[in-house]
Amino acid sequence: MNRLAPSAGPLAFISPVIEFAEPGDKLKTFVDQVRVVGILLRKGRFNSDAEMVKRELWGIAQANGLTDEPDSFAEEMVEYEIDKATAIDDEPRATNGHDDEPPPQIEIPESAGADPDHAPPQIEITSLPPLTINDWIARDLPQPDFLSGHWLTTTSRVLLSATTGLGKSNLGIALGMRIAAGVNFLHWDNERAAKVLFIDGEMSRRLLRQRIIDEAGRVGQKPGNFHALSSEDIPDFKALNTAEGQLWISALIRRLGGIDLIIFDNIMSLISGDMKDEEPWQQTLPWVRWLTRQAVGQIWIHHTGHDETRSYGTKTREWQMDTVIHLDVVKRDETDISFCLQFKKARERTPATRFDFQDVKIALIDDRWEYELTDTRRPGKVPPQTEKALDALMNVLAGDQVVMLPGSRRAAHRDHWAAECNARGLIDIKRKEKSATTIFNRFRRELVAANRIACDGDLQWML
Repeated sequence: MNRLAPSAGPLAFISPVIEFAEPGDKLKTFVDQVRVVGILLRKGRFNSDAEMVKRELWGIAQANGLTDEPDSFAEEMVEYEIDKATAIDDEPRATNGHDDEPPPQIEIPESAGADPDHAPPQIEITSLPPLTINDWIARDLPQPDFLSGHWLTTTSRVLLSATTGLGKSNLGIALGMRIAAGVNFLHWDNERAAKVLFIDGEMSRRLLRQRIIDEAGRVGQKPGNFHALSSEDIPDFKALNTAEGQLWISALIRRLGGIDLIIFDNIMSLISGDMKDEEPWQQTLPWVRWLTRQAVGQIWIHHTGHDETRSYGTKTREWQMDTVIHLDVVKRDETDISFCLQFKKARERTPATRFDFQDVKIALIDDRWEYELTDTRRPGKVPPQTEKALDALMNVLAGDQVVMLPGSRRAAHRDHWAAECNARGLIDIKRKEKSATTIFNRFRRELVAANRIACDGDLQWML
């Protein structure tokens, strides 16, 4: 195959998409794009003939180093996929259940067993990634950089959905501005002031300006770390599922000296295509992952449809998200912005951090954000001896041997609690160790069941 420079025409979108892919995913990303080109070619979307498209695709593969791998697998796979995509015939093609939808994984030709020319090539792995338990224990991984409570970090990918007019944009601006100012919002503690970019694709500039002014008044300051972009201010603003749109926002991030969090408002207005289809989000996903690798947290605001209990369109959009938040309307006579925020999906939630992930009723009343936590379980009754064990725990929590949890909650280690129970004669650790362990575990169990305490490993705290 002769080397050809990559096209500057209708196939120019492929190289930027490959650039955003992780090093190990570049070949797969290219193959996915080739399959899309094959679909468009068969639909007559290109003026060029199949042979010219084939030559241009090969040039793109060469320009991106996909044929220069030390083994022959990459070159063979590239040539096979290009041949398959540019073969125009009248025979039906096998699909994965959807007409004209590219299969999600690299396929082995059906004829691999019969035709030696299409036999799957062998791959030799020269070095292994971390696999064993000891490998993972030995890894030195960076700690999360928290932006709001324990639910939002610089690597979080969050989907926030609600019906039209409920207050999604207001909430996004309020959250973003407080993160930029480094102040708490609702019951979520902010660790530091962070750089925030709010991208609006729907509101008029006049309305966005007014909402920024209003929220700055509520915060009581104008944080310099908060940046708001209106798509109206960018001539011929490109959708964020296109290479041009992704490259422009990436260039803006560099111009601002880096960003910790982007709030996208909203998917319907910033991404083109039919939201019921998977293709628009699949075109966006490599860039979403690239932002994560750059330690840029993301909140993608989205609408609901006729079913107001879930986000509109394909469910696969949630698969790559760490957190999925949904807002349900809560009717109040004194305000139009009132809803219950629920975490439908929360990968980072643990018993120690569930305080930050509980449902919360939020309303904007008299120009102030108000909230009410909905975890209002009533404590149950426990036996007298267990009540005394609770008193022992409270005494430990009042001392200086505590661990601080989110929301300024104090937790005690079970050893310190057990020692206090022993000092009060509730258990005898020295002479009756086995019996003491059994009784102590019963205290713990009964208090958890009665919603008096919560536990995570060796830590326990009051509810």
